[in-house]
Amino acid sequence: MKAKLFTLALLVIFTTIVLAQKHGLESGFKQYIENPCFENFYQAMNYYANLDEQDFSGNLMLSYLYSMEMERNLEILAANIDSLSSKTRFSYANLLLDLNRFEKSIQIYNSLNEEYPNWSCPWRHKGEAYYKWGKLAEAEIAALKAIEAREDHFDAYVMLAEIRRDAGKPEQALETLEKGIEYFDEDTEEEVEIIDVKFLHLELLKLNQQTEKYQILKKELLELAPNDERLGM
Repeated sequence: MKAKLFTLALLVIFTTIVLAQKHGLESGFKQYIENPCFENFYQAMNYYANLDEQDFSGNLMLSYLYSMEMERNLEILAANIDSLSSKTRFSYANLLLDLNRFEKSIQIYNSLNEEYPNWSCPWRHKGEAYYKWGKLAEAEIAALKAIEAREDHFDAYVMLAEIRRDAGKPEQALETLEKGIEYFDEDTEEEVEIIDVKFLHLELLKLNQQTEKYQILKKELLELAPNDERLGM
């Protein structure tokens, strides 16, 4: 984390030098680099957020600022990981997952799995981290554990179907997805769009050569999403 923050600081310093003749030091950027705290961040952010520049240099500087402040806060979270509540640790791991920092996110999910083995969500998200990292065997194990912890975990079935599809197991993938769909209703708090689930279903029907079901679902999708490029599959 510190290496990332240092690299960003160097980039910002270089950019600040380039733009110094235009903006001077009134931006507060120098103060933020010397003392990265929220007050200095806010001062610099407010300056660039209200900067009317035709070359969009303010947008560039804001992007650097946000990146540096995010890294600073990630460092704080990492340093205080043992003081975080379980929900905050879970959200922190999810943020790392969104940032494609898979190994670090998995470490946190592992700790949550050990402490709360019957909490399905960290298992499911760990499966997603492994999946995006390209580790399909580990991803499948985690997704199965999510379903073991909560049989009606709709998102976990969708994730497991994608994993099995990519692992070259289309029949298992279709069975998994259709089992998950049994648990879906209008009140399901899913993290995936149901339209995406339908297109995944369409793909798996095609891979399994279930032509009749494929044509029925494709007709439905032609009405729901007539311009979706996935209809060409």
